[in-house]
Parts: sequence; C-alpha cells; structure tokens
Amino acid sequence: MRYESFCRYSHLTYENLHYNTIQIKKFTHLTCRGKTCGILNVHLFLNPFVSPGVRGRLLANIKKHFRVKKLDSQSSASTSHKKMSESLQPTLHHASFGGQFEVSDDGGSFENWQNAASSSGEDPSNPHAGVLPPDFRVWELVESWHSSSTKSNTLKIRVVSYNVLAQYLLQSHPYLYTACKPNNLKWQVRAAKLFDEIIHLAPDILCLQEVQASHLNCFYGRFESLGYDGLFKQKTGHREDGCAIYIKKSQFEIQDQNTVEYYQPEMPVLNRDNIGLMVKLTPRGSSGTPIVVATTHLLYNPERTDVRLAQIQVLLAEIDRFAYFDNGKESGYLPIILTGDLNSTPDSAVIKLLNRGYVSATAFRDGRSDWRRIGVTDNCQHLSVYLNRQIGNATTDFNMTRIYNSDYSMSLPDGSMADEVWEHGELFNSDDVGHPLQLTSVYNTVKPDGEREATTYQKNWVTVDYMYFSKHSSLKLIERLRLPTVTECKSLGQLPNDIYGSDHLAVAATFALTPNTK
Repeated sequence: MRYESFCRYSHLTYENLHYNTIQIKKFTHLTCRGKTCGILNVHLFLNPFVSPGVRGRLLANIKKHFRVKKLDSQSSASTSHKKMSESLQPTLHHASFGGQFEVSDDGGSFENWQNAASSSGEDPSNPHAGVLPPDFRVWELVESWHSSSTKSNTLKIRVVSYNVLAQYLLQSHPYLYTACKPNNLKWQVRAAKLFDEIIHLAPDILCLQEVQASHLNCFYGRFESLGYDGLFKQKTGHREDGCAIYIKKSQFEIQDQNTVEYYQPEMPVLNRDNIGLMVKLTPRGSSGTPIVVATTHLLYNPERTDVRLAQIQVLLAEIDRFAYFDNGKESGYLPIILTGDLNSTPDSAVIKLLNRGYVSATAFRDGRSDWRRIGVTDNCQHLSVYLNRQIGNATTDFNMTRIYNSDYSMSLPDGSMADEVWEHGELFNSDDVGHPLQLTSVYNTVKPDGEREATTYQKNWVTVDYMYFSKHSSLKLIERLRLPTVTECKSLGQLPNDIYGSDHLAVAATFALTPNTK
C-alpha cells in the first residue's frame, strides 16, 4: 500500500490480505467519498450510505498515532488501491471538466507557442500589445554561482512553482477575464498549455496552487504516469481546490510529509480555509542531504494583510518544527525551499518578514486573537517545541503542538491554555514577529535598471508568487527562470492568453544540493 499521498479521494480496499502492522502518521488519504473505508485496528467501517457530514466528522476523529494495517510487501495476495489522482470524475460535459483533454490540442508545443508569440504582430484587442522580447522567459545564471565549485556528488534539482488557476474559480469570477479570448478560458485549451509548459520546464519538484480536486484524475494524474509521486491537500471548508507537490521518483524518496490548515477555531484572525503542504525528501542512490519543500496559497483579499501575516506565522512555525533535526552530533534545520502564491507584494508585511526575518506587527493585531491559545510564539515557533529544544529534546511530533488540523486532530481545541503558556507569556502578542529560518528570495523583484518584475495582474501587474531557499551549506542557487518586467507584461496582455494557460506566471529555479560534510 502506498501511503505517501495526501489525496482526499483515494480509496483503499482490503481483501484476503496478509498484514504487517506499522505506524502511519497521516490520514488524509483515508477521507472517503462514497466508498467503504476500513481501518482495522480502530474498528471503523464507513458505510457508503452514511451522510458525507457524518463521515467527515468520524474521520476527523482519527488520531495519527492509531495503528492501521499495511499489506506485506512480500505477500502474493492481490490488492486494489487507487492513485492519488483517482478522484471525483465529472462527465465530459460538466462545466468544471471543460471537455476532453488532449495534450497540445491547439497544434503545437509550448515552445512553438512562445516562438510564434515573439514573432507575431500586435494584438488589436490589447492596446499595449507588442513583440515579446526574446529573453522574456529564459534561464539566467546567478552571479554568485561557479560551476567549478560543483562537487562530483552534487545533485542539481529544478523546482517549479505555479498557480495554475482552478477552472471553477475562473468560472465563478468571469468579470476578471473579460479581456481574454473565450477560447483561452476553456479548460481543455488551458490544460494543454499548462501541461506542455510544465513539461518544457522539466521540474524535479513541482509545487502547484489552485489545483482543482475534480481534475486530479483527468489532468494531474498524467504527471504520475511520467514518473512523479503526487501529494495533494485540499482547502478546508467547501473549497474545491488546494495545493499539490509532485516529486520525480527517480530523484527523491518521500521521507515524511505534513499539511497545514490556517483555519484555527481559537483565533478570530485565522478564520479562512487556506492551507499549506510540505514534504521531506531524501535523494535516491546517495548519502545526500534531505531537503524540505513547502508550498502554500495565502488569502487573496487585498485588504486583509493581517490574515496573511497570521497564516504565514503558522506556516513558518510548522516548517520550523518539520525541518529541524538533531542527530546527536549536530542540530539545526535541513535545507528548506518555500514556494507559493502569497498574494503579497514585495513591500508587504508578509514579504518583509520572509526577507528580513522580522517585521512590525502592531498594525495587524486585532486585539481579539491571542496567540497563546494556539501556542505559536512571535518567533514563529511552537512554544512546546521551542522549550523541548532548550533541554536537548528534539522531538517535534505534531501532538506536541496546540494548532488545529483536521487531518491529525481528534477534536476541536477546548480553548484552555497550558501552564507553560502562562509562564512564557512574554513570547506572545508583542509588536514584532520574526522567524529563525534564514530565508533568501530566488528573485530580486526589481531589475538592475529599476523596473519591477511581475507574476500576475491584480488591477496592476505585480509580483505575488515567490520562491525562497534557506541559507545552508548544502543548498546553493544556480539559476532562475527570468521574470518579465511590468512593461513586458503589458505587451504580453491579460492572462490566460494564446501562450500561457494560467493567470499567473510560473516561478522556477535550479539548485545544487550537496551532502552535508559536517
């Protein structure tokens, strides 16, 4: 049984099997819809005729330390299990499906579309249209990188992050796309362009936002057939999209994984359904350094910087817990790559926090949200995890935290505060928020000539999509996929268009990952 998937719609079937008992930490893949679900050691069997609401409440009560059964890998018994991509399957005529999907059904690869656009004349529907520059999106070497410094056992990894625009969101907000050609808004047309562009970028690690759950099988499952393992976390509430991470199986083995939910019942400011997803990877075939990759999609509302800052505080606390190690000889953080649509411009509090490691939070405190209730300090750390490290205990299990996550939590929090929270109240609710992860942005957001870069259009061309990496001796930035300037984006016209299948531009980088020599 594969259990590396986060798909909410995987269905597991057990029959005539020989079992070994193991510990499994994540239960998201046990969230069933319309299928019988068996968890033998807790004697939970869900009837397909039980209402979805009751099923959801029952499954939310499963603690991750319960024991389930795994098929003996040496057993000759047959088994049937579905990939994470096998999910809801709308009909071909369903609006969110958009018709039969064929790769490059518009007649050409992504590279051909780019070339055609660069050599084409002006688009009469776009008053700013012009010829795209030949270096509109090219790979540019980072000045500090020298190939001569590459060790023989260095692994080069390419990471791509992309908000792919969920079709149901496009159809729910048609007024945002009135300047686009109707044909470019069809899912089957967009899907072809998205697929070809991603394959053209050739990622080893692919982080996606706005992944529509009903498209996991008909579209995103194609990446599994190309040798990727997929992890998916759907937004909470009634949202139909989420985040996904695809890993090239020939390069990495999934060591651990974690989901983050920003809906926290004890915190009024954390009342939205956005989520985060992270994975811990070990390079295959070598003694390479493990690496942590995280992705997220923060709240859009331009007026709610307070919510986004609170969301990133929770995410950083979980990365702090998840990426920390202590092997008895040394301790610290594994290399970290953080990507996502942060819905925050470079001058926002969220980006200042990531770039500088601290930011003033005075303007974003609502007076009602007490961070002691979920135990997350102003240094973006879980108090229990922080205190344990002070006494040499590196245990970082989720059960030590006070945040709520329907994937792992047995029940809603009771609102009480632990004694240590009262004893260390000075660590919470101050005027400043910081973090210890030492992150650096892949992009400068401003060109040397002062022109601003952009990744999407939100009343103006702005940057809201980011990729960060941590300062670590084993992780070096080699090259990045060039972002266009605001002026160049005006020539590009509104997205999605004839070239790009989303309303965001992808961000991407190549890193060198070397074994830790300490």
